[in-house]
Parts: sequence; C-alpha cells; structure tokens
Amino acid sequence: MFVVTARNVFAPVASRIVRALLVSPKKEWSILALSKETEAGYGHVHRVAKTLLRMGLCRMTRANAMMLTNPSELLTRWAAYFDFSSSNKVNAYYSLCEMDKFLRKLASARKPIRRHALTLHVGAALVSPHVRPANTYIYVESGNLPEWQKLLNLEFTELGGNVFLVEPYDEGVFYKIQYHKGVPVVSNIQLYVDLYNYPARGREAAEHLRNKIIGF
Repeated sequence: MFVVTARNVFAPVASRIVRALLVSPKKEWSILALSKETEAGYGHVHRVAKTLLRMGLCRMTRANAMMLTNPSELLTRWAAYFDFSSSNKVNAYYSLCEMDKFLRKLASARKPIRRHALTLHVGAALVSPHVRPANTYIYVESGNLPEWQKLLNLEFTELGGNVFLVEPYDEGVFYKIQYHKGVPVVSNIQLYVDLYNYPARGREAAEHLRNKIIGF
C-alpha cells in the first residue's frame, strides 16, 4: 500500500491537497470535502492529512475537520522541493508577436482548446508587476500542442524560443485559475511555487508576490 511521507507529500496528486489548503488557508476541510474538491481519492487525502498532522502543519478541529496551522511553513517547504523545469514538459516555440499583442490575441481567442493558464514571470506580471517578462509560459493540457501551435501561429524551435507550451506534471496546476486582462493565470500559490527555484530572478519575483499578494 502506498504510504505518504514528508518527502512525497508534494508528489503530483498529493500536491493537489496541499494546493487547496494553501489557496484557502483559513478554511476547515472534511476529508470527504477535500477529496471532492481536489479529485483525489479519499484514502489518499486521509494519508496526506495524517502526514501533515505529523509534520505539525495542520490540526483537526472539534468538528473533525482539517485546518492549516502553519501555511507559511508549508508553502516554503513545497516551493523549496519543486522545480518547474524538471517537473513539467516544456515545449519551445517562437512567435513574431510582441508580448502585449500576443497576450491580447490569447485573451480574444475563442475559448480555445480546453484549459490553459499563464505562469512564471508573465503570469506574475499580470498579478503584481515586478520583473518584466521576456518569455511567455502557458500551461496547456497534454495532447493539444498542434492545435495551440496553429491557433497562436507559433513556430516550433529546438533552441531558444519566446513562447513555451508547458504540459504540467499534474492537472492540479489548473486549480482556482484567476483572470487578468481576460487571460487565465494560475493561482497565486502555483505562481509562487513555479517561480521559487526558477532562474532569471525567479526567487525575487516569487518573494515579491508572496509579500504583496499572498501575505503569509
């Protein structure tokens, strides 16, 4: 039987539970409600909850619900563990459009091809500008790359690139997408985790987001 440990509490499906807790850090969750919210199995959620209790990062309320006690520590541990480039499949493309024009094109596209959301510097720049982005990173569902390439008029490249279609390590990255200027962006928690270990001023952008927006 799979046993959740402190090390793999940030594994793909387990991270859905961590993400939901951090997005709503003051909410009390029953195991069943958290299972439905994250589309993770009841047993898996129960094991993650037991691990977080053991780590001292959450507690059980009188109503037998789960609640975070130290969201700051949990976020720091997850961010330190996660590496964006090695966890996801990143596909490089080139667009002739300037970024502002490209984002307007993305916003005006007819609800294209399933779920998608900006991340890294370009996402953070829409939420709380700090570092000017040079590239555009978009989480997309696996299997839709040719449609995205056609829709956005992208040229495939093996070297360089300025638009990156990212097939995520888990569909949980799409949890609680937010919209800015008509463009979907991952949650602030996902933004922080993605940026934290990313080079080119990723840590700086992450801490700005944490101080100005996340607040813990």
